[in-house]
Amino acid sequence: MNEGIDNLKSLYDRAGKTFSSGPSAAQDVPRRTAQPDPVRQPSVGSGAPKYPRTGDSRSTGRDNSSDVRSRRGGSTAAKPDSAGHRESPLMEVEEEGRRSPHNRGEACVPESFFYRVTQGLRNDLEHERDMRLQLANTVLKHRAEFAFAQLENERALTSLRDELRVARGNVDRSRAEITALQTLVDAHHREHKALCKMLERKGVLDRKKQRTDGTA
Repeated sequence: MNEGIDNLKSLYDRAGKTFSSGPSAAQDVPRRTAQPDPVRQPSVGSGAPKYPRTGDSRSTGRDNSSDVRSRRGGSTAAKPDSAGHRESPLMEVEEEGRRSPHNRGEACVPESFFYRVTQGLRNDLEHERDMRLQLANTVLKHRAEFAFAQLENERALTSLRDELRVARGNVDRSRAEITALQTLVDAHHREHKALCKMLERKGVLDRKKQRTDGTA
């Protein structure tokens, strides 16, 4: 039933008509046996299909309502359609499908086309989703590697700072030792000069010089 409604909508869209529910099934029962005029049947490639009137008052000389009353005993009167006596939309679709079977194949073309487009979009979405997952995994991996490398760099920097602090301490201690040694050397040099002067005053230093020269 849904497939027939979809085909009906597609055929009405091709004919440039607006889809409507049409007359009731009770009004279509006496008209289903009416045969369309073969002279007035439109071709497949023509515009909107035209259907013959089943009982026109101008051709028969009497009103359709009187025919309906005569057939039904005059109890009820049939309501004429606003656009003339035409068949129901479902009957029009069936008759149009019988006259032009190629249109039914064309009506199926958009469905397959939309299916292919939808499938292609679905494949693209799945591919994009996979790419996003791969990129997310790559980013997480690089973030972990960067964090580990940064931690190693911080550890190495801390170790270097400690070594530099120790080296600076050693340099300071060495400078202090050098200063103390220099002070000690200066003190020994002053004591040596003072001792030499004292020996010169006592004359001891001159005798030693004469003995070393070999003149004494």
